[in-house]
Amino acid sequence: MKPILVLFTGGTIASISQSGVIAPDKSMGSHLIDLYRQTSGDNETQFETASPVHILSENLCFDDWNALIKALCSYSFDDYEGIIITHGSDTLAYTSALIGMLFRHTGIPIIITAANKPLDVRGTNGLFNFTSSVRLIKEHRYIGVFTVYEEVYLSTRLLPADTAQDKFSCYGGEAFEGVSEYRLDKPREKLLDPDITLEREVLVVNPYPNFNYSSVNLSSRPAAVLHTLYHSGTACTELSHGGERSLISFAKKCKALDIPLYLCGTKGSKSDIYQSMEEIRELGVNTIDRISDVAAYVKLVIAYNQHQLNPARVIYSNLFFEFL
Repeated sequence: MKPILVLFTGGTIASISQSGVIAPDKSMGSHLIDLYRQTSGDNETQFETASPVHILSENLCFDDWNALIKALCSYSFDDYEGIIITHGSDTLAYTSALIGMLFRHTGIPIIITAANKPLDVRGTNGLFNFTSSVRLIKEHRYIGVFTVYEEVYLSTRLLPADTAQDKFSCYGGEAFEGVSEYRLDKPREKLLDPDITLEREVLVVNPYPNFNYSSVNLSSRPAAVLHTLYHSGTACTELSHGGERSLISFAKKCKALDIPLYLCGTKGSKSDIYQSMEEIRELGVNTIDRISDVAAYVKLVIAYNQHQLNPARVIYSNLFFEFL
């Protein structure tokens, strides 16, 4: 039997709580595996471990993603039954989408998992999530990239947890909405080499009532701007107040600076649009339909940091079921 590769990256699942403060502790990686063996009685499964980064995931930056990507690319996946990446919960959805899109072609299961509380705190789900990840790999049921947090999610559809119950959810409602299981038991075509370095930034703009676009600083010249929309696929386009609260004016500013602008949250070309958005369509602004804000952001980051394909090929390809 081949071993399971476990990559520890920090987060709550690899932290301890002392005097009311939660902090990463590198010893918790081996402790997690010890707990798994003690509670499951499984002494046969072999684990190979490494820790490419060790942070609280709210501190996640491109350097940490680059280290994780480089680490994954350094292994021959054929040598392992599967891979488990333990991660912090705050940015779990983002890293899940990143790994899902870059490693869509994997021939083994890659599981990203996390915990709600440190392993030494009552009520933690860290051991349950890790045990579920091991079982999912050993079942040989799915191939691809998945997130395990009390249930199994497609990695590119996970949404951030709410701040009240710390519960995760899935874009589209159901974890496997529209995806038949027979599509998850075979590897997908390799679209691009995942060994890329993330450097160029993508700016995200979120609308809210009375939002002033003049507060958005484009002087850093991001590679692209992602503008999210209200659930109806809308944003303010009223040109009163000098236009500083209008997406129309902002779109023209981006165009003048030659910064690609993408709208995320549109319903698709077959859906009716509201009057407020008709002029935006006439301006020819790029749209990314039927995808979560998280997945759209990660997709743009990948598209504008790889040099193998036209960015549009990456953006509008369904890499790992992120489109509904």
